[in-house]
Amino acid sequence: MNVVISGATGGVGKAVAKLFASRGHNIILLGRDIGKLSRLSKYIGKNHKVTAKFYQCDVENIEEVENCIKDISKLSKKIDLLINIAGVFPYGPLLKMSKNSYDNCMDVNLKLPFLLSVGLFNNLKKSGGGKIINIGSSSSYAGFKNTVIYCASKHALLGFSRALHDEWKEHGVSVHCISPGTIDTDMADVLSQDRSTYIRAGEFAELVYDVSRYNGNMLIKEVCAVRRVIK
Repeated sequence: MNVVISGATGGVGKAVAKLFASRGHNIILLGRDIGKLSRLSKYIGKNHKVTAKFYQCDVENIEEVENCIKDISKLSKKIDLLINIAGVFPYGPLLKMSKNSYDNCMDVNLKLPFLLSVGLFNNLKKSGGGKIINIGSSSSYAGFKNTVIYCASKHALLGFSRALHDEWKEHGVSVHCISPGTIDTDMADVLSQDRSTYIRAGEFAELVYDVSRYNGNMLIKEVCAVRRVIK
């Protein structure tokens, strides 16, 4: 199976990439930091008998994203799975948020999944059962202070996933949205919550893998994974 992963060098992205590679799947890594991508690719190639290609892909550079999609399409005519993980988490009161913060959040959390989904549609269709997994958030279902822009982007991603699944299912392409609570990564550093309750990145990666593996008459369109907080 050929798997494309955006946001591959973040805490969740690395965990997902390593898990899929350990299960024998070829990986195409996307991210902003070419150095981190290269190191992750070498790690996967050294430890697993799969190929791990990588491409720099920054949504702030549309030409770069378009070239990345072209290169992936040339590399593999068939893409079995696209996992949209790349995300940013602007935190603070809305009145202190800048227009740039809003634009960047919407670009990374929503526009990039749109661009990659549309750009790789033909490759997903050729697999005869391609899948897209979008990583949402518990904020896809609720609203929390100091995260207004982030919540808006994740609500939108959930709606995008639901509607796109209905539109593309006739082409054999299914679209899924997995929405976790706080995961124990650097992105959560701005929060003042009990870190011991955070979802572990490796545990969440297992959930992503589980959602991806159903190829019969059952599919899991949507999952909301919350933290186990015992008071």
